[in-house]
Amino acid sequence: MKNPFPVNLQTSEDVRKAGWQAETRDDDGHLCRTHAPFETDEEIVWLVREALEHGETVTIWPAKGGAA
Repeated sequence: MKNPFPVNLQTSEDVRKAGWQAETRDDDGHLCRTHAPFETDEEIVWLVREALEHGETVTIWPAKGGAA
């Protein structure tokens, strides 16, 4: 990513603290997209498909308050 904006430089820890449940990153480790807590499995599939089409990696954290 040429000339990333400050938002693209956030750490995964910062993204998670902000309440996001998932993030995607490019090959350089820059933040590309975030996703609020998922409501359906289809949302997860959509995010992963979009990220993979653009060569991004995906991280999905467990939902807060979910079953243990």
